[in-house]
Amino acid sequence: MEKKTRDEAQQRAELLSESPIGTLERGLLLLELFDADNSEMSLNQLREQAGLPKATIQRLMKTLEARKWVAYDSVTRKYRLGASVLRISYLAASHSELVRVTHPFLVRLAEETRETASLCVWTDLGPLMLDTVLTPRHFKPATNIGMILGLGTADGQVLVACGPEEAWDGYLTNPIPRHTELTVTNPDQIRERWLTVRDERVAFDRGEWNLEIPAVAVPIFDRQGQLRGSMAIAPPLERATEEAMRGHAKALKTAAAEISKRLA
Repeated sequence: MEKKTRDEAQQRAELLSESPIGTLERGLLLLELFDADNSEMSLNQLREQAGLPKATIQRLMKTLEARKWVAYDSVTRKYRLGASVLRISYLAASHSELVRVTHPFLVRLAEETRETASLCVWTDLGPLMLDTVLTPRHFKPATNIGMILGLGTADGQVLVACGPEEAWDGYLTNPIPRHTELTVTNPDQIRERWLTVRDERVAFDRGEWNLEIPAVAVPIFDRQGQLRGSMAIAPPLERATEEAMRGHAKALKTAAAEISKRLA
């Protein structure tokens, strides 16, 4: 079994050496060798497992060490995963905690409002949907976990407006995509709206992302006041009256306040 594993590693290494992004892939291959049974590894162990030349591994590990993806112990002469990996792990665990704490509230909101409730976080690509609970009614919006939303959505407005204001200029550098005829694209109007959203801590999308699916969203903060995500309700157009949307906003704010007390 061990020989088969080494043979597979050798085959992967040969394929990677022919890849135009082989350096990156070989670096990731080395990081993947660390696990619970191999939390620390020497250069010889890495060479045996990866099937790469020792000089190549030395060069890659020096680069990974400089970027803090690995740390080197001069006493044991072994490498272990570094601070950069821990930072990424923390972010992943943080999002996991957010979903765990928030999901029961999404279920409650979907039951109380009989509309779809969802959870988003900010990424470099825009709002990312982490969790969603669909309405029990026949109409169900096309929202999926992992979906990237736009700045004009209720979630996008909340996550930008309640985030650092110094980042706003960067978001407005490029033209705002027009998803529907209702999409606001004027930078001055967008900035003014972000100020309002930040003050009121609620945002409304009345058809800017999808004409048939308006939405209302609120921010989620942890106990230290750090923005962790946004929570939204998205009814179909025929049920999105002003009264209904204001009612959904109130329910969302109540849930967000309870969630904040539970987030470390």
